[in-house]
Amino acid sequence: MTNETTEHPAIAVDTYLTTPKDQLGPILEQLFTDDAVVHDDGRTYVGLDAISAWIESAAAAFSFTRTITDVTRRANAAIVRARLEGTFPGSPVDLHHHFSLADDRISALTICP
Repeated sequence: MTNETTEHPAIAVDTYLTTPKDQLGPILEQLFTDDAVVHDDGRTYVGLDAISAWIESAAAAFSFTRTITDVTRRANAAIVRARLEGTFPGSPVDLHHHFSLADDRISALTICP
């Protein structure tokens, strides 16, 4: 039996996707586990300090809008497809965000084409 739905993802995922990057810092601990891992653009960020620096760097370097085009939720995971348009090379781009969840927070995030 599969636990696959197209319902909205967990609150942490929703908040991460809808909060402007420059406003995530104060709520980061509510969204990510202490030992969370993020893979993005060929780099890996481990722990809240590294993830915070990654988010701050992206917010400072680029502005973009994100349009969610598809959501699939499985037990402790969510796969979100989104179109990003902004001031970054290659814009617009369609990206998959693969979220793993633990205790209603994001324990891993992989962003890929």
